[in-house]
Amino acid sequence: MVVEERATTLRDVLRRDGLAAWFARGAKWYGTEWYITLAGAVILIAVFTFTLLATRLAPYDPEAFVGQSFARPGSGVQVLVVRSDNTDIEGPDSLVGKTIGVEVNSTAATRYKDVEGITLKKQPKVKKAFQDLLEGKVDAVVADEAIGRQWVEEHPDELKIVGQPFGGRFIMGTDNLGRDVFSRIIHGADTVLKVALLSAIFSALVGVPLGLLSGFIGGYLDRTLSLIMDSVYSFPGLILAIAMAAMLGPGVLNMAVAISVVYVPTYFRVVRGQTLSVKEELYVEAARSLGATAATILRLYVFPNVIPSIVVVFSMNIADAILTEAGLSFLGLGIDPSKPDWGYDLSKGKAFLPGGYWWIITFPGLMIALVALGFALLGEGLNEILNPRLTES
Repeated sequence: MVVEERATTLRDVLRRDGLAAWFARGAKWYGTEWYITLAGAVILIAVFTFTLLATRLAPYDPEAFVGQSFARPGSGVQVLVVRSDNTDIEGPDSLVGKTIGVEVNSTAATRYKDVEGITLKKQPKVKKAFQDLLEGKVDAVVADEAIGRQWVEEHPDELKIVGQPFGGRFIMGTDNLGRDVFSRIIHGADTVLKVALLSAIFSALVGVPLGLLSGFIGGYLDRTLSLIMDSVYSFPGLILAIAMAAMLGPGVLNMAVAISVVYVPTYFRVVRGQTLSVKEELYVEAARSLGATAATILRLYVFPNVIPSIVVVFSMNIADAILTEAGLSFLGLGIDPSKPDWGYDLSKGKAFLPGGYWWIITFPGLMIALVALGFALLGEGLNEILNPRLTES
C-alpha cells in the first residue's frame, strides 16, 4: 500500500509541477545517491546519443586518411605558401597547371589529387617541400596553417601566404596515419558499447537462471554449481578473458562471449544468495502451503525480489566489461585493426607518446574512463536507491 501511494504521488507531482519538481522530490527522498545516479545517467545518455548519431556527428570517415600525420588538436586548416616574387598564384583556385608540394597524407593531397591540371609533388616531410619551394622546384606549398606561417616568418623576404586559409580543423588532431581522432572516438563508442552490453546480457542469461535454480533447489545441484562457479571465479578475470578471446578469435560477438564467461559467476553468486534468503520468507511458505508449484513460486515470488540486485550487478558488470574490452583490444585480441576501437588506438598510440604526440592515446583513454565511470555511478546509485533499508526516510 505504501509503494502504490508513493508511486501515485510521484505521478501527480510530475503531471502537476513538471520535471523540476520530480527531481527535487527525488533528491529529498534519496539524498546524495540521487545525484550519483543522475550523474551516471547523464554521462551514459550523452555517450549513447553521439553513438547513435555517429555518422552525422563525425566530420570524417574514421578509417580514411584525411589529413597530415600527427596534426595537433585544433589544427588542420591549410594555407598556400608561394615565393614572394610569384604573381600568378593568388589562392587555391589559381593552381591549375602548377606543381604544388605537399606532405604525404596531408589535406592538400586529399583535396587536389583528382584535380586535372595540378601536379602534386609529395614529400615525406614538410621541410623538404618548403626547401623545394625555395629552390624553385615547386610553384607552391600547401601546409598546416601554423607550419606555413612559421616558415614565412623565418623567410619573410622569400616566402608569402596567398589567399585565405581553407580546410576543416581536427578537433582532437590526427593519428600516425592521418586519420581524424575525433571521428574514431565517436565511431569507436559503438564497438565498445556493443561488446560491453552483449557480454553483460550473455552473463545474465546464464548466471541468473543457474543462481535461481541452485538457491531454490539446493542439495547436490547447488553444491555442484557452486563448485564450478567458485572455480571460474578464482581465475583472474582478465587472464581468463584473454584465454577465451585467443581461442575464439577476433570479432565483436567473440569478444562478448569471451568477456561474458568472466562475469557469469558474479550473477550466480548474487542471485543464489538472494534466492536462499527469499525462499525462507513467510509469503513463499504461504504460497507453497496453498499448492503453488516450484515454477510458480520462482516466477511470481522469488524472481521479482531478485530483480533489483540483478539491475545493480548488470550496471557494474558493463563498467567492468568496458575496461576488459579495452584490455583485450590493447593486446590485439579485439576486432579488425582497421575498425575504430578505443583500446586498439591506445595500443598503437603509446609508441608515439615519447615523441610528444599525447593526443592519440589521451582522448581514447579519457573516453574509456568516462563511460566506465558513468556505468559505475549509475550502478552505485541504483544500489542505494533500490535497497529499501538504505533509503532515507
